[in-house]
Amino acid sequence: MAEEKAAAQENAVKEAPKEPAARAHAKRKAIDRMTLAFIGLAIILIGIGLYFSGFSFEKLIEGYLYVLTHPAIADFDALAPSHVDHFGTAFFNSGLLLLCVTLIYRLTNTRISGVHTAAAMMVVGFSFYGKTILNVWWPIIGVFLYTIGKKRKLSSATALAFFSTALAPVFSVTVFGTAAIPSGTPQAYAAGMALGILAGLLVGVIADHLPNIHRGYVLFNAGFAAGFAGILINALRISLNIGHGAGERSSMYDLANETEYVFYLTGKNLPLGITMVIMFGYFILLGLIWGGGKNFVKMIGFSSKGGNYIQKFGYAASLINMGFMGLISVAYVIIVRGHLNGLLFACIFTACGFGANGNTARMYLPTMAGVFIAAFLTGGIGGVIAGKDFFAEAFTKFSGRGMLLAAIFSCGLAPIVGVHGTLAGLIVGFAHAILVPNTGAYHGWMSLYNNGLSLSLIAVFLHPLYMKMGIHADDHAANIWWHHK
Repeated sequence: MAEEKAAAQENAVKEAPKEPAARAHAKRKAIDRMTLAFIGLAIILIGIGLYFSGFSFEKLIEGYLYVLTHPAIADFDALAPSHVDHFGTAFFNSGLLLLCVTLIYRLTNTRISGVHTAAAMMVVGFSFYGKTILNVWWPIIGVFLYTIGKKRKLSSATALAFFSTALAPVFSVTVFGTAAIPSGTPQAYAAGMALGILAGLLVGVIADHLPNIHRGYVLFNAGFAAGFAGILINALRISLNIGHGAGERSSMYDLANETEYVFYLTGKNLPLGITMVIMFGYFILLGLIWGGGKNFVKMIGFSSKGGNYIQKFGYAASLINMGFMGLISVAYVIIVRGHLNGLLFACIFTACGFGANGNTARMYLPTMAGVFIAAFLTGGIGGVIAGKDFFAEAFTKFSGRGMLLAAIFSCGLAPIVGVHGTLAGLIVGFAHAILVPNTGAYHGWMSLYNNGLSLSLIAVFLHPLYMKMGIHADDHAANIWWHHK
């Protein structure tokens, strides 16, 4: 009897390490699968870029050089460069940047989680909206320098480093769009690199403390940090007499050719919509092949205060949810008769990315509806005040570029819905639609995550108010459409 007991104990000791080893293997498998998913998407993006450029490398490089040397403020549509007759360049740029992101994750031994996936997808999306292979590195260096100074592993800061590229335009505006410094000169590059690195350092410092302010009730913590860092950098540039006057961004001019460079692609919903279906369909198909269908069904009605969905539901289900979030966003643009362009690619890929880190349809739709209601009412009422037709002006506003961006980026307020309910989501979406058009001038339109700044300010204000009022997701009065305990 004693021998059997001893043998059982010995077997237990031998078998004990197996469970942690199995978990480690599962995590490594998830990392490898997400890496493969990123590489596959990068290949698709580059392939689409080649297709739209007519497989002409000469045309592709011509367009890419234009994008690289553009000031790239937060209104630049990379799908519509002025002198290039195709938009393949933007897809090529996006695919190239995603390969760089994937490589850095591997070199730093980063365990790819939901937040890392969201960061990667934001780089993909915003490469249609101001990020290039030339301007993203300086804020990344700044974040890594801050991380080294704090004696932390670089792998702990890779997601924040990629989020910090919201301030990539600081470099481009300084080098190519500042009247006080000759464009493209060594001193312009030196100033651009210095300010870009400083911007990254500031993001690192600020991002450490902002969760204590919004308490995790906004998914875009880096947008909050980048907004504040952008305000400081913009103030510094103005004080040094090298400000670019982006407060009146719609009248900015190309310094060399004296032509407007703020304009947007329109009328290309069919080809761009097809590319979106291909890319998000790729994620869904991959997730289904890898067996994520069952867990995705659980995710559809899931509601919470953010979270790493790759850990909770698995990488396969997360990929399906990412594709689903992307398709919902595209469908909204088409339904309200908006125009797909580079700016909307940025916010659609953001919604897609956070499908792995806190965003589900249950939490996304209420905030989107709130933005729509705000745009409809303010547009219509404003039209009546101006002596115009209510419905015509309402349609113009809710289908306009600014409100489309606000509606899709409102996914960043998903934790508010998860905790406080659907009605709370409608209210914060409404508030975001009113606030976001007025925040960009603070940072000189150099933070690409302007919506993140607006969302964070709203969360900081409304979350304590909801708590004081006792509004929670399990209150029937606060949850008109869905009840969640």
